[in-house]
Amino acid sequence: MSDTATSDTGERGDEPGKTRTWWHPLLARLLDYVLATGYSVFEEVLVGKLPLRVDILLIRRLGGQLSEAAQRDLSALVPLLKRYTLIEFKGPTDALEPGDLAQLVGCAFLWHSQQAEGIPHQDVSLIVLAPAVTESFRNDLRLLGCRAEEHEPGVFGISGLPFAAFLVETDAMARRGQPILSLVSHVFLDERQRIMEELNRTGHSALLCYVLQQVRQFRKLGEDFAMQHKDSEYLGQLDEELETAVLETIPPERVLRRYTPDEVLRRYTPEQRLHGMSAEDVAGGLNDEELARLRDILERRHSK
Repeated sequence: MSDTATSDTGERGDEPGKTRTWWHPLLARLLDYVLATGYSVFEEVLVGKLPLRVDILLIRRLGGQLSEAAQRDLSALVPLLKRYTLIEFKGPTDALEPGDLAQLVGCAFLWHSQQAEGIPHQDVSLIVLAPAVTESFRNDLRLLGCRAEEHEPGVFGISGLPFAAFLVETDAMARRGQPILSLVSHVFLDERQRIMEELNRTGHSALLCYVLQQVRQFRKLGEDFAMQHKDSEYLGQLDEELETAVLETIPPERVLRRYTPDEVLRRYTPEQRLHGMSAEDVAGGLNDEELARLRDILERRHSK
């Protein structure tokens, strides 16, 4: 679409002063990873002619079909997606604040007014993704004359707006075992080990590998994100823990194929290398010259 833009690097002086962390592009890439056969995912949305961009995700439905696995892994989110869906996302180290809902609604109107084609309101949905509902969000609902009703655990329908609107609690999604949304929840920060073990157990090892790739890219691009100290700290921890979780799914012999015998042996002390080997095993691997040297060493030791 000509009226959208994505960018991971560069100056962003034409945009509102929102703190951009790596959680936002991580969510965008996870959604794109799962939804690619049926939707396009854009990290940023152009909402004016200045240009003015905001960190709201735009998901556009395409003609393809989602796999059964994709529909299952995002079963709480997929039914909420319309032809166009705008998402306001609060990462696991953030929370809903006063004005967040109003900003999403305002951006939706601005974006809608900039489209060359006339898009019926029923083709647009708005979704707020956040760890949990806050009192400030409830106040926003009252100020806008809206109501929120919980349709299923962690999924609220918001009435009183011209667009279909929803709030999805990522912490509730983590407790429900939703693979994608659990990875961007506050619960994930507190229970990373459990969630990663569960993902491995349920056949989502490839998803963890993908997240590890993204995390390592973000670490290289760290200066391009306005990261809080907490976000930077979690990025390093997550890298190590994801690597461990991924390696646990790979048989040791496959890991060792990546290294030469010399590279493997250098990681061990001489004592560790000989551990468990009989004298016959040790002697059997020596040539005549090495055996003669070994005999000489043993004789000198015995004579002392």
